[in-house]
Amino acid sequence: MFARVGLPMMFVFLWSSAFVTGKFAVIYATPFALLFVRFFIVALLFGGIMLVARFWLARQSWETATPSAQTASADGWRTLLATAIVGVMLHGGYLGSVFLALSMGVPAGLTALVVSMQPLLSSFLAIFLFAETLRHIQWTGIILGFAGVTVVLVPTIVSGATSELLLAGLGVTFCGLAAITCGTLMQKKFGNNIGLMKSNFLQSAAATLFYLAVTPLLEEPQIDWQTPFILAMSWQILAVSLGAYVIFMVLIKRDSMAATSSLLFLVPPTTAIMATLWFGEVLTPLNMAGFALASAGVYLVTHYSSPATP
Repeated sequence: MFARVGLPMMFVFLWSSAFVTGKFAVIYATPFALLFVRFFIVALLFGGIMLVARFWLARQSWETATPSAQTASADGWRTLLATAIVGVMLHGGYLGSVFLALSMGVPAGLTALVVSMQPLLSSFLAIFLFAETLRHIQWTGIILGFAGVTVVLVPTIVSGATSELLLAGLGVTFCGLAAITCGTLMQKKFGNNIGLMKSNFLQSAAATLFYLAVTPLLEEPQIDWQTPFILAMSWQILAVSLGAYVIFMVLIKRDSMAATSSLLFLVPPTTAIMATLWFGEVLTPLNMAGFALASAGVYLVTHYSSPATP
């Protein structure tokens, strides 16, 4: 029961918290310097966990006097390369865009709302890439979710009070939307060809190299190591990178693309509530209506997550 209901809900909470703690962290650091430090530490943690796991397995094999299984299969170079590219897309392109948008003043709830359009894109493309067939009621859910996003987004864009910086930040979030869509589809295609722990290590290492390369080109790196920043960074590393992303990869393997991706529709209302409590971001009746539509869409898509028979 927990695996079916609790795991997705935990993912939604942890994923939503990334936007709020991210907005808090960019107060004390430039976005790309922050993300470089984060994924450098995450790569070290996943690498350490891999070494400990291999040592434990080798010792268990020696104590039972059985030959060690060849668990470290020779992953094809295409799988390794695809895994690294997924890491650059999800941890680099997606998160880099999100944190940059937050640093440009885009509200956390609005940022979450834009990237939650990813299910519409990925579910549509998955029909052709993975031969997934959606039920009519699932399409209804996706349309409701898209309508909810539109209800909140359009008034923000057409508002005369919207600054150029905010509009530019909003455009940056659409770059993140493209990155997470492509990364999720590639993970679905190649994720079963490589172990979960190795996949996370390679993705984190690839993201670290990505930020090492682009950070000096895009900003003057600065980090103010105050206690609030350290706490926010610790949450980003432990709860989000080691928690939410691992759950995300498990859900992608277990469920259909539409069911997994549609969980992101629950992120905007959750993020908006958190941001209202932490930062006092305005949550208007129109916002609430949009979030309600999106949540209804999530229910329809996830409740009927088994692909229909072609």
